[in-house]
This record gives sequence, structure tokens and C-alpha cells, in this order.
Amino acid sequence: MDDIMMVIEKIEQPIELKGFGLFKLNNIDGKWNLEILVQKGIGIPLIENFKELYQDEIIKNQEGNSIIPLDEYFLQINYYKMEEDCIIIFIYMNDKENSFNYAQIYLVSKKILNFIRTQTDFLESELNDYCDTLLQIPKAKGLGALFIISSSGSPFISVINQKKINIAKNEVHIGGFISAIFSFSQEIIGQESGAKLKEINFGDQRLYVITKGSVIFALLVKELNPLLQRYIYIIADEFLDKFKTKIKEFSGDISPFRTFRHTITKYFEI
Repeated sequence: MDDIMMVIEKIEQPIELKGFGLFKLNNIDGKWNLEILVQKGIGIPLIENFKELYQDEIIKNQEGNSIIPLDEYFLQINYYKMEEDCIIIFIYMNDKENSFNYAQIYLVSKKILNFIRTQTDFLESELNDYCDTLLQIPKAKGLGALFIISSSGSPFISVINQKKINIAKNEVHIGGFISAIFSFSQEIIGQESGAKLKEINFGDQRLYVITKGSVIFALLVKELNPLLQRYIYIIADEFLDKFKTKIKEFSGDISPFRTFRHTITKYFEI
């Protein structure tokens, strides 16, 4: 035990991963519910597939670990019984060519588990900040701007690289431009294409746009790389999951969406 504690104390630098998820599985009135506590670099579809395929096994075993191979990544799953009707689940994701240090992953899980057990009244932001001291995902570089806009042209939130002054001055104009594309150009963004990424030349930059439901997500970059592309889909899923009620009942007040800036800066260098 002393040796393990010495190794824990030596975790001075965050472990670099492609994604991390922390979940609480609760049994409420005989029904098990999966609650997302921390989500970094792991999309909603992956979480939903994980829940469908492995939740019953986790409930049955209560504690354990497993490795799940994906096309480009693999997942390390650790889960622990907290109480009779509560299980904490850790998902670590990395490239197939980058193997995990399983001892470190185990020890990080124990540190986070201890935080949850001892800090009973912690805020979600405090748990996220604590996990950031232990784990980090790469931030995508090269983002000029990110716009999240309703189909009617209302800008839910915009994050702009401050070095690009011309973009900042024309933020409202660009929002209307994207909305016009959504409304009138079925060849560029048709309903049949849904969440497929579409490219539009925009001066010396390129605008990559996806639409989901009634929300437009637009990424302005000079060149799209795989990390930027992966993150725009994750951002879209997290935004829709977090604000689905606000979007449905939207009446013009954009103040609730400002908190999403923290999520955007988690994935992109601005």
C-alpha cells in the first residue's frame, strides 16, 4: 500500500489521452440511470453505444475493468461500486498505437474516486478541474472561429480568434451568411445530408458547416485536420445534449449559452 501511495504522489504531470469520461450509474426506483460527470474528447454517440452494450454487464459485476477495441482507438474501462445502488465508471480512450500505462490509469482512477467519496458537496466544475490536473486531451490548433447558430440566424454563441480582427468585426454578418446557406442552398447543406461536414470557400479561409436539428455549427479554418474535424462533431453533440430544452424553448435570450465557451476552449486553442 505504501508503494502505491508513493506512485500516486509522483503523478505530477497530467496523463495525455485522446478522451476521458467519468460516469455515475444510479439505481433510482428500480431503474438504472447513467449520469455524465466529466466528458472530455468522448462523443455522445460513443457514450450511448457503451451504455447499450456494457451497462448490463457492469450492473451485474459491480466492479471490474475491461479493454474495448474500436476502429482507430481503444478504451480502458474501470468501474467501482460506491454504494449499494451506485457505480462509478471511468472510460479512458487512446490511439491504438499509444498503449496505456495501466498502473497510472488505475492510480488516477483511485485518486478521482477518493475525491468523489471525500468531497460530498463538490461542484461539477470542481470535479472537472480536479480531473484536469490528472488527465489532459490535445487541443486542436488552427481554429479561426467557431459559430453555433440557430436556423433563423440567431447566434447562440461565437468564439473568435482575437488575432483575426476582421472576423470579429463581421461576426453578425457571418451568422446571417451561414443561416442563409442553411435556408436556401440545399445543394450545400441539404436536409438529406444532415450532420455531414460541408466545405465552403470563404476568402483565404474555409468554412466547414454541419447542421443538426435546427442548429448550425460552423468552423472557420485555413486547413482542416483530423483533430479539428473530430472535435466539431463532439462539440455539436455536447451542445445539443446540454441545451436541448433551451433550444426547443428559445425565445431570443442567448445568455444561457455563454457557459458553453468553457467547453469550446477545452477542445480548441483560441
